[in-house]
Amino acid sequence: MTALERLAIASFTLAVILLGAVAGMKHYGTERYDEGYEAAVQAGKQQHDKDAAAALKTETNLRAQLAERDATALRKKQEYASNLADAQRRVRAGTDRLRCPANPVQPAAAPGDRPASSTPAIDGAGPDLVPEVAAEILGDGAAIASLVSRYAEVVQHFDECRAVNAK
Repeated sequence: MTALERLAIASFTLAVILLGAVAGMKHYGTERYDEGYEAAVQAGKQQHDKDAAAALKTETNLRAQLAERDATALRKKQEYASNLADAQRRVRAGTDRLRCPANPVQPAAAPGDRPASSTPAIDGAGPDLVPEVAAEILGDGAAIASLVSRYAEVVQHFDECRAVNAK
């Protein structure tokens, strides 16, 4: 064998060894990348499950609080309706009466250059309202109070939702 043949064989052997080393390193790097990717996916799944459990617990607690508040509000609404019906029944029967004011209602501030009165006039006994009209007035007042109460509940629920979403 000549020196040239030995050099060619050595070069070929070196090239095969280098190609084998590159292929081995590439395979090893791919395995390491896949292992890291799988580890990251598993860690992400565990964190997602942990966050989902915490969110479910928070949601369950909030739903229980809202259900309790709604039950309390319903109970108050039923009690209020019962009291209103009793008041209307007493007014219709004549047991209780609503009266018109005997004196005109004074404005809080005097118009123009007149001074405001220092004390309101004492309201005397004015004429009684017709019982059916008095019952209607009580019903109208109850309807207005109900609207105000429902609006306050909506605002409260909105503020609570905003606070939960801000976390």
